[in-house]
Amino acid sequence: MNFPGLFYFSLLIVIVTALVGGVRYRNLPRPLKILEWLIIFSILEVGVQWFLASYHIHNLWTSHYYSLIEIIFVTFMYSSWVKQKQFKLILFLCLAGFIILWIISKFTFEPFSIADDGTATVSKIFQILFSVYLLVIVVRESEIIWTNDPRLWVVAGTIIYSAGSIFLFALFTKMLQISHDRLKVVWFLNWILIIVSNLFYTRGFLCKK
Repeated sequence: MNFPGLFYFSLLIVIVTALVGGVRYRNLPRPLKILEWLIIFSILEVGVQWFLASYHIHNLWTSHYYSLIEIIFVTFMYSSWVKQKQFKLILFLCLAGFIILWIISKFTFEPFSIADDGTATVSKIFQILFSVYLLVIVVRESEIIWTNDPRLWVVAGTIIYSAGSIFLFALFTKMLQISHDRLKVVWFLNWILIIVSNLFYTRGFLCKK
């Protein structure tokens, strides 16, 4: 399959981010180690999609599993960064609700044969809300140096990607109905968001805190 150069560049940035996280893995706090594994999993998911597509094999099912694993990783990452028991409880209640929704959707309105527009959108909404709350906590901690706090870079990157791409996930099924050339143009935005968010994650990995 032929993709625009921006796709390959965005994939390169993600790989570089994973490499930076891997080099600094021993010195990373637990939340960033979780992020590192999530990034590695995202690379593997793209690889599987690419391989299946090259042989004209149905590959939409991979995004279903990725949406589930992504929200699990993000929940545990954020819960490791907050001390408030109430927020931790809310995080895991939302996760439990999402898992129930995800299971139900596979047997009803969103089987593996179609794109996971609904559950992926709900996942992005959760991530935006979680990130905004954590960002507020970081900003209120006046004694920290914001530019050297990995939480700031990670939540900012998550907000940028989730908020910017949410409509792409919500309308993914409809976008599959347009021509491949037009679809590539639409996904230019997604690739740009991937590049920007992973640059933020890379900066987070480089923080000394």
